[in-house]
Amino acid sequence: MSRLWLALEPRQQEVWLSLSTAMSGPALRGILPLPPSHPKAMALFLESLVEWFGRPLSAALDADAEDVRRRPEFWTHCLGGFDDPRFHVEWVTLPARQSRRDKFLSEAGAQTRARKLVRFAAAGLK
Repeated sequence: MSRLWLALEPRQQEVWLSLSTAMSGPALRGILPLPPSHPKAMALFLESLVEWFGRPLSAALDADAEDVRRRPEFWTHCLGGFDDPRFHVEWVTLPARQSRRDKFLSEAGAQTRARKLVRFAAAGLK
């Protein structure tokens, strides 16, 4: 059974959400206000997604987001403590982009179409 993938991008007063499935791609996008009005709201929201789709969920929290760096205990409380094996939350830090490029390969062009094709195939979209 394929998993659900949820990206969580905290901003100043809100969190951006993007839910995807391996077989059909993006399934849900939204913006929720911060902080939630109830301490268990995030857990209930994630549980609802699992029940709605009938699949386990992996969530990736942007650990580099300013709000996460400023209030890690808040995000630990919101996303931690799940006793349900259907949930997996990972704090993700993207690698820094390398500013130096190989001049030999730059002659081949930007390859934007090729990158889109690989992302499309890697996401399981057919």
